[in-house]
Amino acid sequence: MKKFTQMLMVAIVATTGTTYAQYAQDAIRFGNTNYGSSARFKGMGNAQIGVGGDMSSLNGNPAGLGLFTRSEFSFTPEFNNATSKSDYLGQKGNASDSKLNMNQAGVVWYNPTFKAQGQNTQKGVLSFVFGIGYSRNNDYTQSYSYSGNNNQTTMRDYFSELANGSMDQNGVIQNNTLQRLAYEQYLMNYNRPGSGSGHTADPFIGSNMQSKNLTAAGSTSEVNFSGAINISNQLYIGASIGMVNVRYVNDAEYKEQGTLQTYNGDPANGAVGDGPEENYNFSYVSSQETHGSGVNGKLGLIFRPVSSFRIGATYQTPTWLYMEDAFAENLFTTISGEKQPNNIGPLSYPYNYNLKTPGKGSLGASYVIAGQAIISADVDFIDYASTRLSQDGGGSLDQEIMNSNADIKNFYTSAVNYRVGGEYKINNLSLRAGYGLNGSPVKDDTKNIFATKYYSGGLGYRFNEYYFDLAYQRVQSEDRTSPYVLSDGAEPVASIKNANNNVFLTFGIRF
Repeated sequence: MKKFTQMLMVAIVATTGTTYAQYAQDAIRFGNTNYGSSARFKGMGNAQIGVGGDMSSLNGNPAGLGLFTRSEFSFTPEFNNATSKSDYLGQKGNASDSKLNMNQAGVVWYNPTFKAQGQNTQKGVLSFVFGIGYSRNNDYTQSYSYSGNNNQTTMRDYFSELANGSMDQNGVIQNNTLQRLAYEQYLMNYNRPGSGSGHTADPFIGSNMQSKNLTAAGSTSEVNFSGAINISNQLYIGASIGMVNVRYVNDAEYKEQGTLQTYNGDPANGAVGDGPEENYNFSYVSSQETHGSGVNGKLGLIFRPVSSFRIGATYQTPTWLYMEDAFAENLFTTISGEKQPNNIGPLSYPYNYNLKTPGKGSLGASYVIAGQAIISADVDFIDYASTRLSQDGGGSLDQEIMNSNADIKNFYTSAVNYRVGGEYKINNLSLRAGYGLNGSPVKDDTKNIFATKYYSGGLGYRFNEYYFDLAYQRVQSEDRTSPYVLSDGAEPVASIKNANNNVFLTFGIRF
């Protein structure tokens, strides 16, 4: 239980005050990337490593470009609908949010090699294929809401712990901090009788009502420059360079209200808890906006021992990112109908850091059945514990980044992703279905709670030089999150089930 609580504190909870918890969480979020793909492969569960011949090869296995026999252009818009169901202190909640985005666009140029008269046209290097494409690999759209009555703890306990960790020998709290703001708004007091020295929250009567709303948006996207060669229609070798862009926006509001038991006189002079009861409510708001840019590379091959069977492999290097992060928080409090002072808010914390995400190795295979159907399966290996943060030069964040790297090593581990899909053709119409599982990055998650599941289906239609593909994908995941973290592990935990329902439409033309 203690280990799971620590895991929540460092790996899952998006609270503030100690920013390294945010660093560790963001590092794993941005390192958990999928291969971008067209609606065709979305419908097939994104099992593409051993298939090729699709625009998805620009971002997936670049060797797949070698199977093109024509030049081609396509683009894929997407509709994302994020829903969630929450359970917090026995009370159910739900929320939703929707976005419209561009998922993929690309162009491929097919260049056959020249063969002199009398040469074998089926041996040696038969073609060079080059392409440029954009793909949206990760979607961070999320929305959740939860609320409940808590008769055990309060966020004011969290403010008090922050204050005790940052005060000087005279009890003065460090200025321009969340805990100082909470103290100035009378959400805690100093040296209350019977509590020992330090800051404490006044006891509450009955229970306090707690609620939190969060919305998030953004993505990890790439622009890829890819190329491949076709050797004897049997071996295909490719490589790509990806220019990576990260954008993540997170806005949250936590509200709490209840009744305080106050003191007659000055607690420091021995007053007891027989003062008037006072109603209180406060709103803690936070916002985060993160931008990053970087580069990675991919090497891949596809081997076709017989015409109906293909084996593929690709390696994606770590992505080296430069991150710019802006975090802000503020606190608004009312006690007995009177608004409390806010002299130092909002508090802002801009900072920059470098991030190296894990590399990823993938294997895939596909089999064509009677020239009418195809079955494909992939597997990825990714070591999340190899994620690393760094900072150029010195600065106050160095220790926090060291802490974050230690937390990543202690609380995260390697994971295996699986994907399987199929396609069946009836004249010009194709029917597709697939399933995928991204393994949990969290160490000791024996029940795979933090794994992500993908369910998909789709269809396609091709006529002359044109084609249309439509796919539906449902992405399911779970979170465990707390509105605040306490040193004794007594904080409340919300269980959140996320479901993203995504629709993709690809239009393509061969030329």
